[in-house]
Amino acid sequence: MKNWQEYFLPRILERGWNYYKDGAVQSLTTTPTGYRATVSGTEDYEVEIELNGDEIAEMYCDCPYADDGNYCKHMAAVLYAVEEEDVEVFASGNCGKSAQADKAKKSKNKKEDQIQEIVASIPEEELRGIIMSLARQDASFCNTLLTKYGPRDPMMLVRLEKEVDEIGWRHSDQSGFVDYEEAYDYACELQDVLYEHVPELIGRNCLKEAFELTNHVFHEIGTRDMDDSDGGTMEVAGACYEMWRRILDASDEREEEEMIRWFQEHRKWYVLDYLQDVMEEFMISEFGNEELLHEQLWDLDGQIRELEQSMDKDWYAGYQCEEAVLRRISIMERLGYSRQDIRTYRDQYRQFSGIRMQEVREYQQDRDYDKAAEVLRESKELDKDKCGLVSDYSQKLIDIYERTGDQVSYRKELLWNVFHCGQSGLECLLKLKSVCTEQEWNGYREKYLEQSGREPVKFMLLEHEKLYGRLLAEIEREGWISRLDQYEKVLKEHFPERVRDMYIRYVQSQAERTSYRKMYKELVVYLKKIKRYPDGEKMARKIADEWKQKYRRRSAMMDELGRAGF
Repeated sequence: MKNWQEYFLPRILERGWNYYKDGAVQSLTTTPTGYRATVSGTEDYEVEIELNGDEIAEMYCDCPYADDGNYCKHMAAVLYAVEEEDVEVFASGNCGKSAQADKAKKSKNKKEDQIQEIVASIPEEELRGIIMSLARQDASFCNTLLTKYGPRDPMMLVRLEKEVDEIGWRHSDQSGFVDYEEAYDYACELQDVLYEHVPELIGRNCLKEAFELTNHVFHEIGTRDMDDSDGGTMEVAGACYEMWRRILDASDEREEEEMIRWFQEHRKWYVLDYLQDVMEEFMISEFGNEELLHEQLWDLDGQIRELEQSMDKDWYAGYQCEEAVLRRISIMERLGYSRQDIRTYRDQYRQFSGIRMQEVREYQQDRDYDKAAEVLRESKELDKDKCGLVSDYSQKLIDIYERTGDQVSYRKELLWNVFHCGQSGLECLLKLKSVCTEQEWNGYREKYLEQSGREPVKFMLLEHEKLYGRLLAEIEREGWISRLDQYEKVLKEHFPERVRDMYIRYVQSQAERTSYRKMYKELVVYLKKIKRYPDGEKMARKIADEWKQKYRRRSAMMDELGRAGF
């Protein structure tokens, strides 16, 4: 395929390559017009590539980013797989994740070998000139040189902290917010600063600078307002934790005391509260100073007393109090308190779910499943107004009854869970099915489907039970196009005309009421989707021609139709 990379933004190509080399591309097969594959990520997404000769004609993916008319990382991952793999071998199942990763690694090593050969052939003076040019153009490269080879002076840390600040400025808007499209690169670049510079500083025994740089990165990620859908905040925080540990390992007693003092002074205000837990965890888990652990006990006792006074008025104070009690118990364990002493302390706070779940874990470790189940049944009653906790207790009871072979209690708890707890998937329903006769199951299934407020799982259940006619009828009744998108693949096989017509009704109704470019892009995506159905090519073009007449003054719509070839 010619120049397919030109369709993608650089960051999307990078993410696609990472997906490919991590083995996320599954079930890659050829089609009469190109390729089809499933790409596994936070969810599984279906990708289709259509070719016209040696060039890309169309690309489809059912992820939200592609639904907005963009070329996504899943498409790029599939194209890398097509480029790097023998598709027939891939489709046969002989190219699994490890094989993909090995091939990607070999490709990378080959490229590095080529670069090494080229660098070795460059005359020394010319190479020095290239390095100088790069250092002038790239602040990060310049900092790498200065960190590794430059003198140890106060400006070293200033330069590195400025690089961190510039990452934040570069990826945020005027209000300082990092949106979803920038969040991945923002988090990756912060981690790059840590992994490129901190080990080098440790190697040069610049431990103070290494520690302050790590703290600066932690403060940047811990105070930045961002769309953290991909979890970048905790990834960077985890990298900071790793650097702190490396610095601590290289520190003498005086330097360790300085680190301890910094954590004590900064743990309550330096970053957002949920990242303060990272600092608390480091203090509890990494510093072996017994005096410090006792100080933390006393400090926590003060926090707990203060929070207990606010619990009746502030639910969040209750959450904070529970967390503080759990941290105190963890420190007691580090200090070698007896199991009985810990239990005596813990019994004062059995109103907290987390404390009772510690009891459950202990009983399970001791294989005392009867007592574990007793605490869980008690917890169901104590927290009966907290549906999320009750559902979790019920699930734990199901696991215990299954493990101990108590079939009567197992079936009874499954029934209670299915009809009294919110279901996020089919796990409990299918477990219930496995212990029922066909007639019993059909009755329970219909009872579940008749209940209101269970729509997401109802649709899953209808699909699993292959009740495709009822599934499509429910989607038509509900009218959510996103639901049709979710089940399009299976419904298209059985009811292509009805699915096509629902898409047609959707684009026609939306065209009447929308007036902005993003929605026009979405409508064009659905027109392309319609083209893949029986008589869809003709119908999609007819709709586009009607829009050109009816909405000819909507320049953005005309532009999007033209770009899509309508």
